[in-house]
Amino acid sequence: MGAALLVCACNHSPGGTGADASSAQNDAPITSDANGDATHTADAAIQILTGVDRAGAFSATEAAALKTAYDVVWTGVYIGGACSAGSGWTKSVLTTLNTGESWLFLPIWVGQQAPSICGRDTLTAAQGTTDGEATATAMQTFGWGANLDIPVVLDLESGTFTYSASDSQAYATAWRDAVRSAGYLAYIYSSYTAINALDDAGVAFDGVWPAVWDYTAYKDVTPADLTQLGSRYPGSTRAWQYAGDVMTAAAGGVDADVSDLLLAPAPGGTNK
Repeated sequence: MGAALLVCACNHSPGGTGADASSAQNDAPITSDANGDATHTADAAIQILTGVDRAGAFSATEAAALKTAYDVVWTGVYIGGACSAGSGWTKSVLTTLNTGESWLFLPIWVGQQAPSICGRDTLTAAQGTTDGEATATAMQTFGWGANLDIPVVLDLESGTFTYSASDSQAYATAWRDAVRSAGYLAYIYSSYTAINALDDAGVAFDGVWPAVWDYTAYKDVTPADLTQLGSRYPGSTRAWQYAGDVMTAAAGGVDADVSDLLLAPAPGGTNK
């Protein structure tokens, strides 16, 4: 996620009117509890949905314009990590985006990276465990409870895996295990090369989000159109960042995404 790292991250028909994201993933209406947190009880139904990501949080006006222009119904959310450059993301911002536009979310933890990418480069299993536990704490801060089938993404940059595949594997595996133990689904964002190598080594995640910039604008594509993963992660386990730094009238430069996997609901919500 080049834009949101010290790094940063289609209802299916860009330019249309777009499906209600909460309805697309969950048939029950979202209501609020006494704390203003969204609640629902229906089982989540995964659909192909258009997404967006950038380092800075979106305003309600930007979200409405992106939904109208490109059918955007979810966004990446930078919840923390040693190498995150995300800004403005809070529980209240997410609640506003969900209430106004029914947006869903992909929480992102920008983990340790190669020395050339970030000054935090402790790519060890011990650090992966520590960061996985910190990820779970951040999820709670954003209002996403444990054991509710809510995902969170590890951002492992392509250059990090190239720098040290073995260290990256040790770190990512330990992060995954800690996140799962804390009650969350563990996804990974990286290059398809890294995702394939990890999977071939027996390190599977609950979902993957490869960055393969085959396009320069929003397009009518699906994660199944990404051939570089081969038969890995079939069915509803993929997102795809298919264009980077797409210039939009609504929100400036953003990354364009499409998903076919379980997304996070509004703060306080559940996918159970």
